Amino acid sequence: MFLSDHGDYMGEHGLWAKGLPCFQSAYHIPLLIRWPDASVKPGRSVDDFVSLADMAPTFLEMAGVCTERKFTGNSLVPLLKGEKPENWRREIYTQTNGNELYGIQRSVMTREWKYVYNGFDYDELYNLQKDPYEMKNLINDSQYKDIVKQMCKKMWQFARAHGDVCFNSYIMTALAPYGPGIIL
Repeated sequence: MFLSDHGDYMGEHGLWAKGLPCFQSAYHIPLLIRWPDASVKPGRSVDDFVSLADMAPTFLEMAGVCTERKFTGNSLVPLLKGEKPENWRREIYTQTNGNELYGIQRSVMTREWKYVYNGFDYDELYNLQKDPYEMKNLINDSQYKDIVKQMCKKMWQFARAHGDVCFNSYIMTALAPYGPGIIL
């Protein structure tokens, strides 16, 4: 297995290293897996949303280890075997926890949209179909307020389901355009 923990911007968006900005070039990382005894169709590419959180469940399943522990990620073994589970994720989430409010960030990305909640700055919304390089932030365009609301709802559902530390009375929740009450 070959993977990275993050990408570097290499000049994209005027940035040269990893950091707080939530652009794809920091989060879209390589993952190469060779498992000769189980992989179907070697050399193929899989375009499904996967996460670093998928590594532990994948290693455990590959090793034949069963556990009752619940993980945020999912095993990639079905994808390696050429199968796609019916309930495979349709969006991907990222987060940074920062210090107090500075650096608090959450994002949710679907194939079409990416919403970034920046507790320390203005939020971001990108239409990834029309703007795959995330150059035009649509957050202040009122025609997308329903999209922002949907994405905030997904963000809070994920936060609650996974015990995210931000799902509490901490000030960061008061600054999101739609707080966690949206899921109740």
